[in-house]
Amino acid sequence: MNVQDLKNDINLLCGSTSATYLNADKIRNVNIAYQDVARLIWESAAGWQFDDSNSTTLPLVKTTLVHGQQDYSLPSTSQRVESVMVKDSGGNFQKLRQFDIHDTTIALPEFYEGNNLPLYYDMVGRSIMLYPTPSSAYCTLASGLGVYINRDVTELGVSATSTTPGFATGFHRILSLGAAIDFTQDPSQREFLLVQKDRLERGLVRFYSKRNVEEHQQIKPLKSWNKYN
Repeated sequence: MNVQDLKNDINLLCGSTSATYLNADKIRNVNIAYQDVARLIWESAAGWQFDDSNSTTLPLVKTTLVHGQQDYSLPSTSQRVESVMVKDSGGNFQKLRQFDIHDTTIALPEFYEGNNLPLYYDMVGRSIMLYPTPSSAYCTLASGLGVYINRDVTELGVSATSTTPGFATGFHRILSLGAAIDFTQDPSQREFLLVQKDRLERGLVRFYSKRNVEEHQQIKPLKSWNKYN
């Protein structure tokens, strides 16, 4: 369903028109439902990192490392960090291991003091903290920090007509159902729409939770308990 299809479907579902339910209001509510769909996919995706198909680049962001600088801000569009890596002096990316303040018994300022090739990272707010801090002798600074992220969806525009939502086609009607629910005032109609939306959302979760069919499911013995792992 493209944007015009969604608008038409909203009118069909709740008996509205472009005069009684303005297009700007429709698209605002469609985008609210779109963000909720993305959340459901991120929560349920098994081994498959969801990215809006309307995005024109891969969900990999790079920035320049600065000698001795520990703190690097995430892009405002990032929702979740999947992996962090730094480029060594040979120009090869090395994956970093995440750790948390509770994983060490020493004060953080004493944890991997000095400048070197970073081995660990910590997430603090919207910042990535590198341990140890990068050194120009051991790192390639230019585009030297790479972060794979889950990012915001590309919201649909009010004037768009042919743009389609960037997730599986069979579940696009979740968006028009969501916008119709926001508009309708009739309790029985609202309940009917909620049931239809819930049915599609459950199907969406099942679809994305099984999308990576080649991923092997394993039960691994727990060697030690750490609530931060």
